[in-house]
Amino acid sequence: MTKTTPTYKAVSASLLLAATFAAGAWAGPSRAAGARQRAEVREARVPRGPLWEVTGRRRVALLVSKSLVVDAREPALAALEDYGRALAGSPPRLHAAGARIIAARLNKYIRKSRMMSAAGDYAEADLVIVYKVTGQRPSAIPTEPFVWGKMYVIALGSDRVARVVWESEGDNTSAEDAADDFIKAFRAARGEK
Repeated sequence: MTKTTPTYKAVSASLLLAATFAAGAWAGPSRAAGARQRAEVREARVPRGPLWEVTGRRRVALLVSKSLVVDAREPALAALEDYGRALAGSPPRLHAAGARIIAARLNKYIRKSRMMSAAGDYAEADLVIVYKVTGQRPSAIPTEPFVWGKMYVIALGSDRVARVVWESEGDNTSAEDAADDFIKAFRAARGEK
């Protein structure tokens, strides 16, 4: 009768295999928990809210600037930081061509619906439209280049906390399309026809 005893190599291989599975099982939830925690930190840094909460007549300010750096982790944070700098009296440099395009679309909506008015400064605005220009290309009219970027709409509630309530779909949305998409979403949220 031969006695079968596991060899040292077989025992150490099975222990290594068990340790690998245990480490994988232990690392899996912690990685997921880490990802959840990072997402919660980003959400805490960028307060958000729904567009349908924006009610009543709104005083609107427009902030259009060329984006020199894009934060891929949380791009809306740059819009909130620009708004904060504008409140402090040092807004980013205005991108005039982009501002003209968006202002023309907003003014058309303001004249038609009378649900918005232009704010005198950023401190009295309760709706701030931030458009970050990411690129432009010359057109046949030198003062009207083709402009594209990303739009964020920041609303201030009764608690005066700035919340991102709407943003355009992509990072390369033309200024015209971004303004039109926002007006369409704003009208839908308010139940306008």
